Amino acid sequence: MIIFYLVRHGEAENNVRSILNSLPETKTYSLTERGREQVSRDAEFLATVNADALFSSPIRRTKETAAIIAEATGLRVQFDERLCETNQGIFNERPHNELLQKYPNPTMRISPDVADGVESFIDMRGRLKSFLDDVKEKYEGKKVIVVSHGDPLEQLHGILTNEAPGVSAIGWSPKKGSCTEVVWER
Repeated sequence: MIIFYLVRHGEAENNVRSILNSLPETKTYSLTERGREQVSRDAEFLATVNADALFSSPIRRTKETAAIIAEATGLRVQFDERLCETNQGIFNERPHNELLQKYPNPTMRISPDVADGVESFIDMRGRLKSFLDDVKEKYEGKKVIVVSHGDPLEQLHGILTNEAPGVSAIGWSPKKGSCTEVVWER
């Protein structure tokens, strides 16, 4: 068993502007003041759970989120690219509604149009499962904080709760600056 605390980064500048931002991170977007406040509340709570590890996506908004949590918990941030935002392909740095026009139903991204270069939820799950394989080797019986993005957290939650990719894409969805506890009984 591992107890996970799934943290979505706080509100960031790209969220306010409704711009997609993934790797390669050609532009960086910081947390807004509201985002820092959201994360500060999570950090206060996480300081009480005695977590053993703190992992984060290396994208700026998650780095800033993890830094606030690290300060409150005393944990060292371990950055892991497998926790990055979904590769948005041709939609990276474009308005979010352009992606939604092409893929109005999130389940369509289980197998997106290859020409778009958008990462499929199946491929995303592959990298998240690889992350979990590494975590379970070292953190069995422990508590782990994971700071990431909406889509990866939906799919990670789905893996931890045995949901299929399509169910995860339309089921639980983390709000910006939220923290959700999930017990992984393997």
